[in-house]
Amino acid sequence: MNIKIQVVLVVIAFLSSWGIQAQVKQHANNINYQIVKDSTGISVCPFYFNPRSLYPKKQWEGKWIWLNQLKYPEYQFTNSTWIENKNGNNRTYKSFFRKKFDLKNLPDKAILFASGDVSFNLYINDSLVCHGPVNIGGDYFDKTPPAYWYFSSYDVKPYLRQGENVIAAEVYSWAFELSEVTSTNGRFLCDLSLDGDKPEIFTDHSWKCALDTCYSTDNERLVFNANNEPARWKKINFNDQHWAEASEKAPVNSAMLFQNDIPSVINVPISPQKISVLYRSHWEDVTNENFFGKIEVDREFLLDFGKNMSARINFSLMANVDDSLVIMPFEKLNYEPNRSFRYVCRNGVNNFLTPNLHVFRFLKVKVYTKSSVKINSFQADFSSYPVQYRGDFSCSDTLYNQVWDIIRWTTQLCMNDMFFDSPKHQEPIACTGDYLIESLSNYYAFGDPWLVRQNLIQTARMLEKNDYQMFHTSYSLLWVQMMKQYFQYTGDTLLIKQMMPYVHNLLSKFETYQGSNFLLSNSPNYMFMDWINIHEFNAHHPPAVIGMGYLTAFYYKALIDAAYLDECTGAASKSQDYLKIADNIKIGFNKELWDADKGLYKDGIPFITDVQPNKWLPADKEIVTYSPHVNTLAVLYDIAPRDRQNALMKYVVEQEEYELQPYFMSYVLAALKHTENIEEGLRQIDLWKNAIDLTTHTLKENWQDVTVSGYGGDYSHAWGGSPLYFLSQNILGISQEEPGFKMIRVNPYVGDQITWAKGKVPVFDGSVISVSWKRLPGHYIYSITIPENSTAVLVHPERFRNATVCINSKIVHKTSGNLILSSGNYVIEYTE
Repeated sequence: MNIKIQVVLVVIAFLSSWGIQAQVKQHANNINYQIVKDSTGISVCPFYFNPRSLYPKKQWEGKWIWLNQLKYPEYQFTNSTWIENKNGNNRTYKSFFRKKFDLKNLPDKAILFASGDVSFNLYINDSLVCHGPVNIGGDYFDKTPPAYWYFSSYDVKPYLRQGENVIAAEVYSWAFELSEVTSTNGRFLCDLSLDGDKPEIFTDHSWKCALDTCYSTDNERLVFNANNEPARWKKINFNDQHWAEASEKAPVNSAMLFQNDIPSVINVPISPQKISVLYRSHWEDVTNENFFGKIEVDREFLLDFGKNMSARINFSLMANVDDSLVIMPFEKLNYEPNRSFRYVCRNGVNNFLTPNLHVFRFLKVKVYTKSSVKINSFQADFSSYPVQYRGDFSCSDTLYNQVWDIIRWTTQLCMNDMFFDSPKHQEPIACTGDYLIESLSNYYAFGDPWLVRQNLIQTARMLEKNDYQMFHTSYSLLWVQMMKQYFQYTGDTLLIKQMMPYVHNLLSKFETYQGSNFLLSNSPNYMFMDWINIHEFNAHHPPAVIGMGYLTAFYYKALIDAAYLDECTGAASKSQDYLKIADNIKIGFNKELWDADKGLYKDGIPFITDVQPNKWLPADKEIVTYSPHVNTLAVLYDIAPRDRQNALMKYVVEQEEYELQPYFMSYVLAALKHTENIEEGLRQIDLWKNAIDLTTHTLKENWQDVTVSGYGGDYSHAWGGSPLYFLSQNILGISQEEPGFKMIRVNPYVGDQITWAKGKVPVFDGSVISVSWKRLPGHYIYSITIPENSTAVLVHPERFRNATVCINSKIVHKTSGNLILSSGNYVIEYTE
């Protein structure tokens, strides 16, 4: 079937799943999830979400508001990790806003639209409704404020009451995450529509505002002093007459205020599994009954949640004025805590939720009191993207089962309102190397397309803002790969059409980095290769002589993928140009970098770059290196001729000079799949014995706690998650033959390392492909359920070319070619 016809059919199915339901299932970003908590993790039951079904918002009645400019002239600005305001007033403060209104009758529908800078919590009648806005992402050392921003919609009918109501919001002036950015101007926006589309309540100068200076820092530790916060300020009966009127800021530019297209994250209270109290010099375990609700003097206690959580910390206690708690989150004990926090109590009841998203298994808490405190509750408010555990995998090898399960959990911890490299680092959206791998794990574990889709769009806008240059130069090319894989999973041609202008601009930028030999010899840097040393250079940012071939291979792949995507949109405006450039690169790559004597590709050629050395680009040296990285990519992307590929991969897996770290091993596993060497891929997954951490039930960032290049990682880092994708795709034998799984490729695994396997592969439309198989002496049974609206091509294993084949107990005489299977249940048996 012609590829354009295939794509049209997929698009029709894709649009029908969107458009028809969009008219009857309008919804907001916040969903009433049904939570599932069990030994496997924390997930949600199936729910309906589609960005095309979100309540639309084209015009705003509300104005951007902020603190009264006359009363608070020095508190008008915001800052984030890399972006500081123009005036240098980088204060740590919050802004309070309140609006009272009366409802004679409760509405049938109440939809609130809101945004804020840097971030906000919004309450109705003292109940927390939402945290926002969605993280728009940025890049390392990205000092350019964005001109665009995001808003979300919320169904707030359950929070309203007949009679008097109040909306209260607190807006933070600084970023809690490394990945957050700011426009540098404090602002808050809200429209509330009741029944109709036109807002009845909206932000303007009639809202009351006040400055809150509860927060400060002490030796980089965030401190909250509850005595500085107005008591009961979120409640209806709070007297705000002494508060000033808010100032209206610049008008809302609807063209640059984008709708958040993902469902709201889940927030699930989790109690500790174990509590220990320090008595003098030793720890003693106590029960919940003997801990909560009891009076404690100065004390140190330890809460153990069983495995790592991505969570905010929620507690309630009775205390005296200026009593304090120091809260230290640990992924592992005896390591440095992350984002320690100090809370200074007011007299009486103290209820608090930390603003930071932490990652921890253990919370160590030190209580400092004048007399005593009474702790009512202490829990983790688990926060993640609302994943469904739709994918599954188990097999005869317990290590692979353990690895798959730990990767799923780690990937979930790294999925929030954007992908994180880890919930500890929370790196920018431009860390695409991490998110490419996480998106593949997501497809096979959860089957969610929306977070990937939004991150692709946000990355495009970030690239445009920064003239198509990322801090990690190679990662921008991986964005094109991530886009192609999204298209293969969903068949979403509409997004690809939207993204192609950005792709064209990106590849035009990289074309300027080519030298006369078609290699990328003039790139501004060659980040990121690996957390290892190559020669004496840190491969995080190697010189051109080491990074040249590596980056050229990624550029070649981006050109091939862009040509494919361009054709799939029906435009094909640039596809032939990209293929021509790719052909020239392939010729130059093999001419300039192939060493026939070594039988390997060298990394680059010294002293041909025109770029001056800088912090992220060391000067070249007269060296020749043959990294496994460039040789792996030459195989994976078919730059190397087929007759070289097996020998090159033999070198990659057998060489001992370089210990490839989990991130780059994703490319090694993919290259072994490409060369049909699944057995060697399984042997490489044995390395993950050193990557999984059983204490935290998560993945380490690298094999070692500190790499040879001196980098120390963390314990919830999902970029090492490629075995999940590898196992589900190759051991279950399921991949896409056509975009959107409309044609499924079934390629049964028949190797000797595993004797049985079963599992499920999610399809983006909500269905699943179920597989189970077992290998007996002389007999192999493979069972599969093909979803409705899908067909499958069954690839007979080479091992069984001369075997007797039965499908649903009927003998199939022809085994030399592939078979087409329609939707339904099949039992396929091979008898030798």
